[in-house]
Amino acid sequence: MANYELMMILNPEAGEQSLKASVDGVEKLLKAAKVKGLKKDEWGEKKLAYKIKGSETGVYTLWTMELDGKGLKAMTTPMNLDEHIWRYMFVNLDA
Repeated sequence: MANYELMMILNPEAGEQSLKASVDGVEKLLKAAKVKGLKKDEWGEKKLAYKIKGSETGVYTLWTMELDGKGLKAMTTPMNLDEHIWRYMFVNLDA
């Protein structure tokens, strides 16, 4: 098990219910992967360094967790299919 961070940028124009559904869906994926010490920090809407799909802002969410790296691949496919998730990145904090 290693310590990871997951940073996500979501579409701010998706609406509050759609954003909550996307965040809850990712949280379910993380819990299904049996992460330990899951901590969520919602940063809200922030200015982007560069435009994504014409938008200058994005909704940021950060998770910290302890996770077996083998479970990462199974989580990425559903995240790629969610139209409200613009970008995400897993970072191994122990590396």
